[in-house]
Amino acid sequence: MGWNTSALFVHGATAAEAVAVLSGTARPDGAPVTADEATSGLPDGVLFAAEAGGWAQVWDPSLELVTACEPPGDALTVVFASVSSSYAFTLFAGGEVVREVVYADAEAVVDTGEPLPVESSVDIPSWGPDEDFLWAVIEAVTGTGYPESTPFQPWRR
Repeated sequence: MGWNTSALFVHGATAAEAVAVLSGTARPDGAPVTADEATSGLPDGVLFAAEAGGWAQVWDPSLELVTACEPPGDALTVVFASVSSSYAFTLFAGGEVVREVVYADAEAVVDTGEPLPVESSVDIPSWGPDEDFLWAVIEAVTGTGYPESTPFQPWRR
C-alpha cells in the first residue's frame, strides 16, 4: 500500500488537545472510524484522532497541518508521501525540535539532531527509507505500532 498522509503524536495529551494543536476550530464530526479509514482517509477538511499508550494521535490525510505545526511538550510528527517517495519525521522534546529528518528520493535533504537508535536498526531498502522506516520510528518513540483495533474520531476543520 502506498501511504500518503501525515500524523501528529502528542505524549500525555487527550485527542481533543492534540487536535487543537493542528486546528483550534476543528469539531468532532460523525461516528468513529477504523484505523484504515483514519490513516488513509481522503475526505477534505477532516482529521482523525485517538489515544493509545499515553499518546494522542491525529492523522491529517491532507498533509497540510502536520508539516507546519509546532507542538508544545513531547511530540512526534510524521509524513508519508509515497507518491513522491518522500518520508519525514520530527521529534520534539519540551516543545523543541531534537531530531528532524526528511528523505526525498532516498536522499536525506534535512538531517538535524542526533539520530535515534532505531534509525540504525531498520533495514533500509535500496530505494531508501519508506513506510516501514517511519512505523519503526513511531513504535520506538511512542511504544505503539499500527493502531489496527483503535477507533478514531473524525474532526471537521
